[in-house]
Amino acid sequence: MTPVLLLDSNVWSHLVLSELTLREKVAAQLASLRLSYPGVALATSALCVAECLVAARRLSDAADVNRFETIFKAQFNQPDLMVVPVNDQVLDRAATLRANRLKFASNRGSQMAKADGGKLLLPDAIIAASCLEFTPPAILVTENVADFCYLEDGVSKTIADITVASIG
Repeated sequence: MTPVLLLDSNVWSHLVLSELTLREKVAAQLASLRLSYPGVALATSALCVAECLVAARRLSDAADVNRFETIFKAQFNQPDLMVVPVNDQVLDRAATLRANRLKFASNRGSQMAKADGGKLLLPDAIIAASCLEFTPPAILVTENVADFCYLEDGVSKTIADITVASIG
């Protein structure tokens, strides 16, 4: 079974939109991760594709919009990149993951969305559910590790026990 790195939107955003020093840093971290998992495959969620296109399209300069949208589309159309569709199965898993976290947070009287509150935002639930489309589950590569972690009885855990790698 080939390991899979599923890249979150913020990784793609850094690789394309960030200043050169941060782009180079993230690219080097990603290269290092790829070396840590021989034969690793790359993936992303269709939700990440949409989020990146939003990031490009919200720019005020039309030339920048076209340039960055073209770069994003080229990245997402690479033959060695798997784009996980946001289909019924992914949505069903995401709904279960989010509902479970909301119940957990409610039992603790929390209204917060991060690890200290226990909630999971729906876009993050979709990303986590996308990781579960692989056997074994994909390793999530993100700058926002806290979005996928929570504390339970003083122990740090990840959503659906996925492995989360920090980058950025």
